[in-house]
Amino acid sequence: MANIRDITGKNREFTGTDSIQLPQGSTAQRVASGSGDKGKIRFNNTTNLAEYYDGVDWKAIDAPPVITQFTLDGGSDVTTAVIDAAAGGNATIVVKGSLFDTTGSTVTFVGTSETLSTESITRNNANQITVTVARSGFDNTNEPYAIKVTNGSGLSASLSDAINQNQTMTFDQSAGSLGSGFTGTAVGSTALDASATDPDGETITYSVSSGSLPAGLSLNTSTGYITGTGSSAGTETFTIQAATAGETITREFSITISDLPTGGSVSTSGNYRIHTYNSSSNFVNTLSNLSLEYLVVAGGGGSRYDNGGGGGAGGYRCSVPGETSGGGASAESKLTLSTGTKTVTVGGGGAGGPASAGQGNSGSNSVFDTITSTGGGGGGGQNYEGRDGGSGGGDGHSPPANNVGGAGTSGQGYPGGGGRAGANHPAGGGGGAAAAGATPSGDSSNGGVGGAGRASSITGSSVTRAGGGGGSITTGTSAGTGGSGGGGNGAATNGNTGANGSANTGGGGGGGSDGSVGGSGGSGVVIVRYDLSNV
Repeated sequence: MANIRDITGKNREFTGTDSIQLPQGSTAQRVASGSGDKGKIRFNNTTNLAEYYDGVDWKAIDAPPVITQFTLDGGSDVTTAVIDAAAGGNATIVVKGSLFDTTGSTVTFVGTSETLSTESITRNNANQITVTVARSGFDNTNEPYAIKVTNGSGLSASLSDAINQNQTMTFDQSAGSLGSGFTGTAVGSTALDASATDPDGETITYSVSSGSLPAGLSLNTSTGYITGTGSSAGTETFTIQAATAGETITREFSITISDLPTGGSVSTSGNYRIHTYNSSSNFVNTLSNLSLEYLVVAGGGGSRYDNGGGGGAGGYRCSVPGETSGGGASAESKLTLSTGTKTVTVGGGGAGGPASAGQGNSGSNSVFDTITSTGGGGGGGQNYEGRDGGSGGGDGHSPPANNVGGAGTSGQGYPGGGGRAGANHPAGGGGGAAAAGATPSGDSSNGGVGGAGRASSITGSSVTRAGGGGGSITTGTSAGTGGSGGGGNGAATNGNTGANGSANTGGGGGGGSDGSVGGSGGSGVVIVRYDLSNV
């Protein structure tokens, strides 16, 4: 039976500034069931939310949460952060905002194709939730991860792009010496590598955080390589910093710049630094245990006045791998030098013999450290044999021991050719580094050809040196030509002077004809080189 309140209370208007008090109770104390209780409303003490009954279920009345920021492992408030999955253990994340459910809220981390749950959760209050989550769960494939807070009512909020996974950067080189360079020589573009690797592929920026690079060198802030040309000798120690958006690492390195050896005319070819000596001087070595290759050519022999044989080429000694020394010998062993000054002697060519001399003058020796090349033998005049030498001098016309020129030195050169008797007065060619001087055949119409010189690419291009001088002839068709590699041509017909050997080749002088002066030998040369990549 209805009472007066049922009749008079229908559709009454709530007024005033106060609130109304809803009935309260736990979830277990709900009494509504069935469609007849539809529209009932109460406050649930278990969920701390108001709720209403729709005839089937009780539904919470709630506002969605709001996420404003978070902290990672005790850091400052942020909206994005990086987690190192390789570090292991759990990360502590404090989610901050408002309208958090203090009894039933949950926190998840939503990636591209996975959702990570927390290891623990503490609902501090409506503005803060503290959770722990396994670092190992985050990966690059599913980053970035959003932080999602879901209230007990089912309403939720997300902070997008909140967390990325980060693997630790590492420097590519160990701490300590990064390498070395030389004053006045550019460092290779990748020789000094201070770069780092980020497994996540993030952009790395490099800087020198302490100390300084050697003068003349600079750091590429994008690649981490150090390039330039060192301007002063010494060792510099410095710290390189590599930084991404989420990580910074440092490492201490050092670089040593050394002075290079000096002396002679310096050039480069590929990795080789080359010192060429066209005259006597010093080689000042600044590097310990310097391994170098050499070519040492002595001065060529001069020829003789009056029907002279060609001068022998200067002795030829070579240690360039794959090349050959004089006389057909294999390349010699390289030299290893300690620091200090070495005297370099470049032998001069022997002078052509005057009328009073029976033989041309031999060339002078060339010397580098323990390597001595013997001067070329002088060519013999009429009735004289050629002198022995690095390569032997050719005999003059009608020598006492017919067909036997001056001997060459083993491993340096070949013998000279023999002279012949006869009306044409043919003389023998001087020996060369690669072949013996020619002996005219009988009363030949030609003088003996000088022995060929030998080619070397020690300077980067092939150059032939140490050719023997050509033998003279008085009335024949032609004099002997000088051997390839600087040998002077012999003279033909009376009154013609033999040609000089070419300077700095060790070529022998050409023989002088009847009544003519023989040619002088060419000066020698000393060339050394070393591989900069091995010092």
